[in-house]
Amino acid sequence: MDSQEQHSCMNMNKRLKSNRKKIIDLWFEATIKSYPPETARVLARIKNRFDNPVGSATQASLENVFDQLLGDIDPEKLEDALDPVIRIRAVQKFTASDAVGFVFELKEIVKNVLETVPEDEFDRKVDQVALAAFNRFMKCRESIFLLKATESKRRIHRAFERAGLVTELKDEDLL
Repeated sequence: MDSQEQHSCMNMNKRLKSNRKKIIDLWFEATIKSYPPETARVLARIKNRFDNPVGSATQASLENVFDQLLGDIDPEKLEDALDPVIRIRAVQKFTASDAVGFVFELKEIVKNVLETVPEDEFDRKVDQVALAAFNRFMKCRESIFLLKATESKRRIHRAFERAGLVTELKDEDLL
């Protein structure tokens, strides 16, 4: 990166930092709009993490992801930052595209808030966030599938045990 690109990137980060709250608030609003209208109203209205754990987890996750965008992205830290919001969406039966679509909203929000088109570097970072969100979504869905499969095996095995058709099941037999 030459000095002009570094200066441009530093300027972009400075502008992003100075508009952090507004950008995150708009991103949160866009994210909860992907829920059914009544759910979105509840998520937006209640700020308490005990009364609204989904809204609180979503807000915190978006803040952490945004902070990741301001520096060099560490893929592992990025997935960890995305985990709360993606885990919730994976459990709630969102499709993959609906679960990660909120990430792309950030591009338009930043363009509107900063009133300029962000540099390509910012768009690439948002794309990295989307890919990390998709990876985390798939990991969550895989975990859900494995939990359901294991529980099914246990239920079937218990029924066979009650019928006297099999002996005790070991944990390694479930995997």
